[in-house]
Amino acid sequence: MLLKHFGSCRYVWNYFLDLRNRKYVETGKGMSYKDMSFELKLLKRTEDHEWLKEVNSQSLQQSLMHLDTAFERFFKHLSRYPNFMKKSNRQSFNVPQHFSVIGNKLYIPKFGDSIRIFRHRDFNGEIRNITISQIPSGKYFVSILVHENDTENERKKITKETAIGIDVGLKNFLTTSDTLKIETPAYLRKSEKRLRKAQKRLSQKKKGSSNRNKQRIRVARIHEHTVNQRDDFLNKLSDVLTRNYDTIAVESLNINGMMKNHHVARSIGDAGWSSFFAMLKTKALQRGKSIVEIGRFDPSSKLCSGCGNIKHDLKLSDRIYHCEVCKLTIDRDVNAAINIRRFALIRSGVPTDGGEFTPVDRSANTISLLKREGVWQVH
Repeated sequence: MLLKHFGSCRYVWNYFLDLRNRKYVETGKGMSYKDMSFELKLLKRTEDHEWLKEVNSQSLQQSLMHLDTAFERFFKHLSRYPNFMKKSNRQSFNVPQHFSVIGNKLYIPKFGDSIRIFRHRDFNGEIRNITISQIPSGKYFVSILVHENDTENERKKITKETAIGIDVGLKNFLTTSDTLKIETPAYLRKSEKRLRKAQKRLSQKKKGSSNRNKQRIRVARIHEHTVNQRDDFLNKLSDVLTRNYDTIAVESLNINGMMKNHHVARSIGDAGWSSFFAMLKTKALQRGKSIVEIGRFDPSSKLCSGCGNIKHDLKLSDRIYHCEVCKLTIDRDVNAAINIRRFALIRSGVPTDGGEFTPVDRSANTISLLKREGVWQVH
């Protein structure tokens, strides 16, 4: 039944995506969700598509809603044009109503028996909808959306003593204004040799054979292990920072634009900057902390943190910043992190001193927390 729901929802997405494409070519107009919903009712009445009645009708309607949302995001220049779904990729379907979760049992419409689940954690509140998915390695997950009535934590005041600046990079994933550096784990780079060997064996298998499917699962599990390692590292790091500092200053980066540079795209994707910033914002919101973003064009690297002089001829290869005015010599990334912190405090209306920077006393506590969490790549 799970496979039937995955296949039916995927078929509805692909069928109506193709229908919208053909209709636009013929008439110059697309289709609304209302038009697609009406066409779906007619499609289910045909003899060739009676099998669509075997699955939950609301899950099929949700596929149409997701397709309509994908087109809306494309027209607003928020995402790419919708693609056709593949059977080998992640599969999912949504159940918006008439389900229940009792203990470790999940009840879904059209399923005769309950489904046994392993709950990640207990939850309280009103259950809005559930999404059941299957990842390429063959594992099944159910995501439960719950509305809780908990009030947000009171936002803590932005002060100079509890603020920190962060500069992200490729060699060092993170450099703080406390002169703390954390190396990039580069989990994908470390698993490249193993992944290359597994992909080579996959290419040698006959298409459609069971051995090829087994090898495909082995490749998917390597990717899954890499993703889990990266998420674990980012979760621990973001958790320590949001616990130890009340204000975190970061630079607003055009990550999508940087990914277009094929020389560094793989390293940027392996670092996971977008996921890290998303985790920081989520945990800061839960704990009443503040994330302050500075402009991407602010001269954080070229500006001297000691006197404010801008060094216009600074190259990317210059890893040590030498100021010709005040004779300050400082690590380039540390200098940028100090400036990011200062820009954020100024933007927040907090007065800053223009003199030399003294590392915050919390750096020692941060190092001990990171080592306790197992983040060992710390200088």
